Amino acid sequence: MSNDLRAWLDAFVHEQHFLARYPYYAHLLASVQPVLDPSVPLMGASLHTTPGHGPRYYLHVNIDALLREPQYLRGILLHEVHHIALGHLAHPKFFGAAHKDLMQIAQETSANEHIVEPLPEPIVWQHYEKFGLRAGQSTLERYQLLCDARAEGREPKPQREGKQVDEHDWMNGPPPPGGVTETREVIQQTQQSGLEDAERARQAPKEQAQRAQRIAGHTPEQLLAQLGGTHDVREVELDWRGAMRTFVAHQRAPAHTWARPSRRFPTRIGIVPGRSYTHRPVLRPSLIVAIDTSLSMSERELTEVSLQLQPLSELAQLWVVECDVAIARSYPFQGRLDHVKGRGGTDLRPVFAPEVLRAHRADGVIYFTDGEGPYPVEQPALPVLWILTKPGSFPCPWGTRAKLDLRR
Repeated sequence: MSNDLRAWLDAFVHEQHFLARYPYYAHLLASVQPVLDPSVPLMGASLHTTPGHGPRYYLHVNIDALLREPQYLRGILLHEVHHIALGHLAHPKFFGAAHKDLMQIAQETSANEHIVEPLPEPIVWQHYEKFGLRAGQSTLERYQLLCDARAEGREPKPQREGKQVDEHDWMNGPPPPGGVTETREVIQQTQQSGLEDAERARQAPKEQAQRAQRIAGHTPEQLLAQLGGTHDVREVELDWRGAMRTFVAHQRAPAHTWARPSRRFPTRIGIVPGRSYTHRPVLRPSLIVAIDTSLSMSERELTEVSLQLQPLSELAQLWVVECDVAIARSYPFQGRLDHVKGRGGTDLRPVFAPEVLRAHRADGVIYFTDGEGPYPVEQPALPVLWILTKPGSFPCPWGTRAKLDLRR
């Protein structure tokens, strides 16, 4: 019977219309073992380790239920692929959440976000807009916003009702050993085997072509970057959430007040409030992460910097600037650092040039350096956090500082 189910699934996902719209999905599902499971409402995914074979993904299918609601088959297949590709079943960061119900909501909104096929009353991020959920946020960003709302006494009740497309049984225990590696291998295999079909999809209309090049709104390269480096442990634990308080940007926003009359209705004092402007925090600041790539920065230090940027990227948008005596290159952080450019002397000043700060419209600067180089005399107008990788004095009189001491 399992062979029949495999043949049925292969025939469905390699049907011409599905393959043209979702080429990577078809190849990812080829790496997943389908099993008949009448205990699931319609479909579900799991990751199990079997003796001698390591971890493997399984697709649980309730055939009888799907035959009664065949209009949801395509959408639910995409939903399960999204859970797998986003690492929900494998990555340690999704396990052990203090508020399991809120993590389930965050995972469902992320798994459903880029699905245009019919789903049975799905939970989507638009249901939670009043709590700060927006398009394009990561699962952990959404979880934190929901947690913040609960801490403030605003229980995250949806604006419109929805229900989980599947059960999240994987959250009941620890992540399977080797699960992240298996997920990376599945995505890498998908990328290689689906490349030809994805290239053909470029000939489709623009919106369809863009969708065909992605899984859950991400290219395979982006998904791999998000899963990168998870087996390496940071040597130094920095409180990045606490550090973010330094970089919370503020913008002027209108607020109602009874302290002044309304300009439109000046005679209706006490009935119609006036309006003043206040400052409110930007939820996800945009930061320049400057990295001292001079020869005095060791490979060990640069590796640790890369590991520190992974949790930081969940809290802020990062633009990496590599600099020794001059800026070598700059780029958005995609989950890891590769081979950095530079390896000459040290000059900390180029990153703070007004044209550089204006170009990135940053809310702050985090600078990883050993501190051995000239710094700007004038303090910039935005907050700066120096992360010092070596012991010793750093004479710069401005900015906040923290230590990334790797001595053992």
